[in-house]
Amino acid sequence: MTEVRISTPRGVRLAGTFVVPVDSTDAAVIFAHSFLADRHSGEHFDRLAAAYRGAGYATLEFDFSGCGDSDDDVITLSNQVEDLHSASAWLKSQGFDRQVLHAHSFGTLAALTARPEAAQTMVLTGMITGPLSFDWSQIFSESQLDDLERHGHAMIPDDNKSNRKYFVISKQTLIDLSMNETEALVGNLKTPILAIHDFDDEQMGLVEMTQEVFSQLPKGSRVEVVRDARFGVHEGVDVLRELSVQWATRLVPVRP
Repeated sequence: MTEVRISTPRGVRLAGTFVVPVDSTDAAVIFAHSFLADRHSGEHFDRLAAAYRGAGYATLEFDFSGCGDSDDDVITLSNQVEDLHSASAWLKSQGFDRQVLHAHSFGTLAALTARPEAAQTMVLTGMITGPLSFDWSQIFSESQLDDLERHGHAMIPDDNKSNRKYFVISKQTLIDLSMNETEALVGNLKTPILAIHDFDDEQMGLVEMTQEVFSQLPKGSRVEVVRDARFGVHEGVDVLRELSVQWATRLVPVRP
């Protein structure tokens, strides 16, 4: 296990964990975490990464800028897209030019927007492919929303296990989370996608959203709905790991 620092074109450094199993070749999995999270995704990504390594893949878990142990930054989709391109390019520079991109929830927005060249397929859990409606007053405090209105940004306490104390969001952050354009996310995609949804996704309307755009996804894409699972609370994760690794080994097999 190696702790790495990855530079972005705008000068922000990303923190990551890079692990290469002894039997790996040129295939790796790169992870994109969700909003107000970090590279571990509540240990969710750590377990998935271990499963991928068991199948022979190198893994790179990294913190988006403004998250985890990466440099401070305002959380925006454009920043995350640049972060993801930088992380994928770094991984390619290490000899891993055949990549699987595994993204979760709002991390799927960065994945679908960035589309790193080396990513030959994507595994997207809780995939978002269109606009979402939020009552921000149920998510952020009155003082945080007031800071957004008055100053254009707000500080959100970070209760993850990193050294970070606060995330910084802006008005653009809220736009990025909700005002998603379907054509921008799924139009002209080239790499096949495995979209995996659970019970909570179905309640949010994400399954219906995915079904509506399925015909626009690249040939060979697949949707799996695991209705008796809630991945966020570690229910049904064995099924998730099995589906993810099986897809990776079929689409981007580890060469002997």
